[in-house]
Amino acid sequence: MKIRAFSFVSAAVVSLSLVTSSAEAFPIPGSYAPLFEAPAVIPQPGSAAGKLVEKFNLSSLIGKSRIMLLTYPKNCTFICPTELIALKKRIEDFHDLGYEVLVLSTDEASLDNDKEASHQAWRMKSDKPAEGRKDTPIGIGDADFIMVSDKDRKIIQDYGVEGPDGLALRATFFIDKQGKVQIAEVQMNSIGRDVDELYRKAAALKFVEDNESMLAPQGWKPGDPGMETSHSSVRKQVRKQQ
Repeated sequence: MKIRAFSFVSAAVVSLSLVTSSAEAFPIPGSYAPLFEAPAVIPQPGSAAGKLVEKFNLSSLIGKSRIMLLTYPKNCTFICPTELIALKKRIEDFHDLGYEVLVLSTDEASLDNDKEASHQAWRMKSDKPAEGRKDTPIGIGDADFIMVSDKDRKIIQDYGVEGPDGLALRATFFIDKQGKVQIAEVQMNSIGRDVDELYRKAAALKFVEDNESMLAPQGWKPGDPGMETSHSSVRKQVRKQQ
């Protein structure tokens, strides 16, 4: 498959000297995503906590669906719930594009191991701002995405996104059905991701996969026709932007 969607973004404020040496393993577009096996919580109808799977394999999704993998620092914190609650609200849009969505941190998966901040515990907390005391962590509620636990930090090391504090950096990987990374981004943890922009990139990747002769230029939105690989098409696109 020809690689037609590239995005390799690292916030300038994150100095390479501050990131562990595992950053050298950061998978660039066109490389195969590192496979992993780890505890995870998967959605289960009627259960806010979700179903605990002790050995979830990324390979189980390869060949079946596109994958969007988001890493984040820690449950029950500050920016992370704003991202995951917004993602939860738009999860069906990603599913409609053929994506399985995975989120990953170094937190415990099981409620039995951590009754306050595990993936299951966080899912069981309300995502309603008016519920619970204002000085306590907000939950994410019953979310229809897979939550992976990387307690030993092997996965974030394999993906090159372990921060200096041993937590995951805020990174996003779009992986195609063949298991190849097509979009890879990492940024400092003080800046949250925009779910609308994640959706735009997910849709753009599907578009160029489905339309191999077309490109998704600056400002492309789902439903746009795309751009042909010709200089006249570039001029036409720039004219639209003026």
